[in-house]
Amino acid sequence: MDLRGREFKMAKVVVLVRIMPLDESIDVNNLLLKIKSKLPENIELVSVKTEPFVFGLNVINALFKMPDEEGYPNILEEYLKGFEEVGELEIVSMSRTR
Repeated sequence: MDLRGREFKMAKVVVLVRIMPLDESIDVNNLLLKIKSKLPENIELVSVKTEPFVFGLNVINALFKMPDEEGYPNILEEYLKGFEEVGELEIVSMSRTR
């Protein structure tokens, strides 16, 4: 609680991640379903946009929301790297929100 007796809420961060599938044969919609199905605790998928990249490869730009606490971006990164369909990923931006 703060000095006025109000409950203190931890800030959140939103993290934009560019996920590049291993190759063009990967069904990005199926990959997204897998990612959404078992997200780590306290990490929420807010929005997703897929777009053509190169040579028939579609990339996923995914916006995640999580507590502003040390380690959460690393937890998300390790989780996403655990999918065999993911070739590369990049944290594009990170900003604080409520």
